[in-house]
Amino acid sequence: MPRWGRAGSSGEDPQSAATQAARVRGAEHGASQRERLRPGRLGAERALTVAGEVLDELGYEPQREAPTELRLRNCPFHPLSARAPDVVCKVNQAYLSGLLDGLGATSAKAVPDPDPGTCCVRLTGTLR
Repeated sequence: MPRWGRAGSSGEDPQSAATQAARVRGAEHGASQRERLRPGRLGAERALTVAGEVLDELGYEPQREAPTELRLRNCPFHPLSARAPDVVCKVNQAYLSGLLDGLGATSAKAVPDPDPGTCCVRLTGTLR
């Protein structure tokens, strides 16, 4: 499970601080996975494959719906997201965006996708 770290300065909005911390932690995790996996240049399909492998280890239960679409069937933060979906989903999207950045997956992005029973974020890729 991701470790978020400390929020920003005392004058910072708590949600902004949490979102920023999540993005930074996601980027750190993605960079460490890139170093471990050494995937080379990541086109959209390969980026989603690598991201899916990482996210499977974190409990997101990724499912490929198309070559450039990855749905996350499980929200590891479900108990929290049921109580505060706006906050949790924004933090989760920031973490996943950071993860893609850290992986060097510039052709993929984390987008909001609120759908009951799944994660509120999905990953999409752009073919070039």
